[in-house]
Amino acid sequence: MTASSPEELEILLEDALILHDAAAVAALFEDRGILVTVPGSVVGPAQVANALEEHTFVASPHSATLVGDIAVVVGDHHTVNISCRGTDRRWRLVVAIVMPGS
Repeated sequence: MTASSPEELEILLEDALILHDAAAVAALFEDRGILVTVPGSVVGPAQVANALEEHTFVASPHSATLVGDIAVVVGDHHTVNISCRGTDRRWRLVVAIVMPGS
């Protein structure tokens, strides 16, 4: 799965979580990507995929701010995601903040 925009990245994350596809979740994050949630945070695609299996995530990008190859997407459900576009032009999550109720 590849995202052509930060907003599409949100939708792909939701899809991967609904399908319980840990590999797809991991592929959406940078190698040192961080997931921040309650009770703490994890680093790296495999740890992120495992941690997100316990959360419900609904893609609802409310606003996106892009500056060059960096984006901040704020969602309606207590989420804030920071992503970057790599040299391969794919968007990947760098930091995903998912709070209870997301």
